[in-house]
Amino acid sequence: MLDTVPAVRSETDPASAYHQLNTTHRELAEVLRAGGPFHQALRAAIAARGLSLEAIQRRLHANGHEVSIASLSHWQRGRSRPERASSLRTVGGLEKILGLSDGSLTGLLEPSQARGRWANHVPGSIPYAALGHSDRAIRMVSDSIDLDTNQRLETLSRHQDLYLDSEGRRYRMSVRTVLRARTDGADRMLIMNVGDDPCGVRPVFTPDASCRLGRTVYSPEDDMTAVELMFRRPLRTGETYLVEYQVAGANPRIRITELTVGLRQPTRECVLQVLFRPGSLPARCYPVWQPGTGRPARAAHTTEQHIESDGSTHVVLLDVPAGRYGLRWDWN
Repeated sequence: MLDTVPAVRSETDPASAYHQLNTTHRELAEVLRAGGPFHQALRAAIAARGLSLEAIQRRLHANGHEVSIASLSHWQRGRSRPERASSLRTVGGLEKILGLSDGSLTGLLEPSQARGRWANHVPGSIPYAALGHSDRAIRMVSDSIDLDTNQRLETLSRHQDLYLDSEGRRYRMSVRTVLRARTDGADRMLIMNVGDDPCGVRPVFTPDASCRLGRTVYSPEDDMTAVELMFRRPLRTGETYLVEYQVAGANPRIRITELTVGLRQPTRECVLQVLFRPGSLPARCYPVWQPGTGRPARAAHTTEQHIESDGSTHVVLLDVPAGRYGLRWDWN
């Protein structure tokens, strides 16, 4: 495929092709004059220029901008938007390739210019990097899955139970989440699961009847698995939905020493429970928490968790800000 602007042709009516070309330019002018939203402006600019995403990607790469075709597709469809510094530089490169004046697209990404659902991110949310996910893992996921899927939802309640075997190496985790749709059409959620052992067994996700597995991304270097859970149907704004699923896996080299949940947005209720085998209890167990972003994790060593006779212990979190929370234990 030649990296050129294709000629507009019509076998039956050349005038209709001319009209279509003028229409795309008018749509671009109108969306830019209206101040966005960004994805509509980008889609109109690509249509007006007549370039394929493959051709645009090649030109961007030639100018030093690394971006995947999937990311370009997500940007123009409104499934995600450029936010990192490198992505914003890429948008500047797009303006040149698409024949737009400087700032035509980047100006639509300014916080004061936010439009559509981007203006409605859950207040108090934090980025995935603040939860400990590496840039490499975030890039891998964003190439296939919309990272902002969960921003269409509000988490009302999350219950997470971790069942360990007698050696503390094999596990089964049961998760029950109550969600509420913040926009019409919310039909999925994203899970990013990080293990303790890169050489461990890749976890297996098993949803219940409320959902099914969608796209999956696995990074063995980060021991990270990202999974889409697809709901039975799209939700209406304000509608609640109950999702249940299980995760099973094993760490053959090391014993599991913590159950941690990363909450990207404030959550009303979170209950974390660990169920040890009665004959294989840890020496001590205590809560850990890391609210907000950029703050060090704290462990309440002075407040040990009581472990019941059946081997269970739990922590209840109410009205918690975004951050990382969990239980940690010492085997010796």
